[in-house]
This record gives sequence, C-alpha cells and structure tokens, in this order.
Amino acid sequence: MGEFTGRIRIDRPASEVFAFLSDPTAMPRYLQTVRRVEQQGPGRIAMEGEAHGHQYRDEGWIKVEPEARRMHWGSDRLKDYGGEMMVTETEGGAEVSIRLSIVPEPQVAERMEQESGAVDHAMRKAMERTLGAIKAACEGSGDPAPDAPRSADDLPDSRPFGSSATLNPDI
Repeated sequence: MGEFTGRIRIDRPASEVFAFLSDPTAMPRYLQTVRRVEQQGPGRIAMEGEAHGHQYRDEGWIKVEPEARRMHWGSDRLKDYGGEMMVTETEGGAEVSIRLSIVPEPQVAERMEQESGAVDHAMRKAMERTLGAIKAACEGSGDPAPDAPRSADDLPDSRPFGSSATLNPDI
C-alpha cells in the first residue's frame, strides 16, 4: 500500500494533452469524485466533491512544470497524499504517466477492502478509471457506452488492465 503508478497512450499531441491536464479546473472531467476545483492563487487549489455519499472539500498545492510537461500535487489535510503526472511525446500522440502516493485513512481502507477485497486492488481500479477518463476527455470520445466494461474486472476477455491502460503489476 502506498505507491501506485499507471500510464495510458492518448491519440492527441502531447502539448494539447498537457495543456488540458495542467488546468486544474478541468479535473472534474476526469476525476470521478471531483465536482469543482477553484484556483486560490499561484500554486494553490481547493477541490469539492463527493465520495461514497460523503461531501468533501480539500485544499492543496499544485506545481506545474510546462517545460517538462510535468505536474506535482499534494493535500494540506492528508499528509500521506501526493502525486506526479507527466506527459511524454510518442509517435502519433502522447503518453500520460501518473504516480500516486497515498495511505488511505483507516475507515476508507476498510471500505476499500470490503468493496474490492484489498486496498491495492481498489486503488488499481481507481487508477484505471482515471486513466480511461483522461483518454476519453482528451480524445473527445466522451463517456464510454453504458454497456462498455468500466474496469478490468468487467472485461469479458480477462485482459488484465483494459485496452490501452497499463498499470504497474508489482504494486
């Protein structure tokens, strides 16, 4: 538990993908629980959303490095939470890589274990959903069809991580 990574290929230019992802106000388009993000000055954001029926508001920091197409973030409230996102150029598109460091609060970890069997499994599924949502938002494909698989657990052909999302199996 603690460190989670994933990456996905996007069929758009890296500069466009990074411009979209580095705009904090776009986060509700690809982060399932986030409803609203507001910038509170240079490098500061506040997020509001709902997770498992509970409303939340959190404030934190964000550091955008346009020249490296990299972004780092963290929470003021959750000291064991932070992440990094990097967009690299690939032939015909971009690759988005995410590294997330988190130690869920005990009640959240317990719920994750009940719902998914293990915290690590729940986090992998969440990372996969986020990467898929980023791909859909960047490529303009919108939401997946209602009957489309939503996670690797739903895939009929048992592909371990879905179409083009690749997660680190060693976590």
